[in-house]
Amino acid sequence: MTKSIPLFAAALLAATVPGVASAEVAVDFAFKKSELNTAESRESLLARIQKVSRQSCKSSSRIVPKAAIKRCAADLSDQFVRAIDDPQLTLLAETGSAEPFRTAAR
Repeated sequence: MTKSIPLFAAALLAATVPGVASAEVAVDFAFKKSELNTAESRESLLARIQKVSRQSCKSSSRIVPKAAIKRCAADLSDQFVRAIDDPQLTLLAETGSAEPFRTAAR
């Protein structure tokens, strides 16, 4: 039996819009450990993390520029991935690929 693990992250919203006070908002995200078992399920989990992050950042204000929303969503997604702390999910989030690659050889 798998159980959901809730994750909480604070999103800095509307930080780049003059005249709009920045606010930290707790954003809930839950996942099942079984979502880390296969490459396909990790890809789906990452897509869900990114979707929740975008939606949370978009809902802060209608006057927030798209660039600010994109930065907010990227930061929030990074927080969720770090909180989950799975090496394969982290690799997927950082590189867009589940395959390790070499950047140097000796």
